[in-house]
Amino acid sequence: MAKYCILLVMGVVALGCRNHGKNNSWVAVYPGLGTNSSPRLADLTGDGVPDVVMGAGKNEWVASDTAVIALDGQNGNLLWQVAAPNQVVGSALFLEVTGDGIKDVFIGGRSAFMVGIDGHTGKLLWKYDPSKDTTGVLKFAHYCFFNPQTIPDQTGDGIPDLLVANGGNAAAFPNSNQFRDPGVLMVINSKTGEIIAAAAMPDGRETYQSPVVHDFAGNNNPEIIIGTGGETIGGNLYRCSLAAVLTGNLSGAKALHYTGGHGFIAPPVLADLTGDGTLDIVANNQGGIVFAFDGRSDSLLWSLTVPGTEASSSLAVGYFNDDEVPDFFGQYAVGVWPDNKGARQIAIDGQNGHILKEFALGCTGFFSPIAWDFDQDGFDEVLMSVNDYNCTGIFVTDIEHYLAIFDMQDGNVRPFTERKEVKNLSSTPWLGDMDEDGFLDVVYCVQANTSKIIEFFGMAVLRHESRYRIQAPSDWGGYMGTTGDGIFRKKSRLPQ
Repeated sequence: MAKYCILLVMGVVALGCRNHGKNNSWVAVYPGLGTNSSPRLADLTGDGVPDVVMGAGKNEWVASDTAVIALDGQNGNLLWQVAAPNQVVGSALFLEVTGDGIKDVFIGGRSAFMVGIDGHTGKLLWKYDPSKDTTGVLKFAHYCFFNPQTIPDQTGDGIPDLLVANGGNAAAFPNSNQFRDPGVLMVINSKTGEIIAAAAMPDGRETYQSPVVHDFAGNNNPEIIIGTGGETIGGNLYRCSLAAVLTGNLSGAKALHYTGGHGFIAPPVLADLTGDGTLDIVANNQGGIVFAFDGRSDSLLWSLTVPGTEASSSLAVGYFNDDEVPDFFGQYAVGVWPDNKGARQIAIDGQNGHILKEFALGCTGFFSPIAWDFDQDGFDEVLMSVNDYNCTGIFVTDIEHYLAIFDMQDGNVRPFTERKEVKNLSSTPWLGDMDEDGFLDVVYCVQANTSKIIEFFGMAVLRHESRYRIQAPSDWGGYMGTTGDGIFRKKSRLPQ
């Protein structure tokens, strides 16, 4: 393990050094840990600079006393840490519930771990306890919690509450329906952790998807987009109402699409593709198919099949051509995990689902792309991790990682960071201006190379302050978007 940690430190000390003279870059190294979580930012110290919160952990099924970490945004120093019985794979949701003016943290992970954390002190506000179930549904909810979302107050305390999905069983056999209990949507009191309601997936299938919540009709009746199925098990993409979840019965949920052999794993995204003022629904199926559905009628707008690939990551949303319709960018692994043979990165026209530009860099990675107009030409570019290695399978030792900028206008790929002998399995970067000095910051995570790509033996969290000037926040600057809810809110690309 010491060897991997030394290599990790050597691999990251030079990263983040390209700045404009005011060096606000930093690196925080954690030996023995890794992450499948993505950084989320909120000011937890009250100093005006957002701090970094993310999930972490040791190898799967191993407990860790450093499974949720909060880092000072100014210098990367550890503010607090929280223990967990397994990896914390979710990304943080911020919501103030204690009344101290500091956002609190809500995050979940494997082994049915879901907590509320005082953002200022790091002390637990509550922890999910299935023994307190009064719904009769949570007998299934002992697997993984995914990213929570806020919903309107359900308890009368004036504080929004939480909707979260629980599901999946890493111990289940591929291509088998055994040991695959139904996924569950549940509503949780954000202040106390009390289970308000829970409802099992209507098709009885597992879920690995973080839900997206939106009031499509604008009538104070929030709806939920949630997918079922897995990597080798077919599933549905559902649209249901929050009201149905509160009754504990999703039998009336509408199936937008069923796909056999592969489910819907990566979170969907919402964006207005038709110009009618209603957000539409775009989702990757794990079998390498992108679907777009009309948010008003649920009819299929278009689909795009990327043959011979799998899609385990979400889409980035931006403007990649010269019309007013938001476009998409996705990463697709060639072959079947763990025997992947490469990766394809595809920019998709949001108007019709046609391919705008295609790239073929690197190999396996479950991270998602983000978007921003790096060169200020009126078109967005994409920032994404690249794991470059020989693509021979799960046992590899020669990975080189870098962050790359994909430019759809000239078809070029430009390095944003240097190549280093590290890897990134499934952590999506965050970008924005942390200290409001007019220069772009990127926060991201890398891990030590080992003989097995999914193993954890050390990680580093980095803040890279670049030379790119930034005048406005990105519309898709992190996992599940800038606001972490899967919604693209920019109605028009003008003015730039």
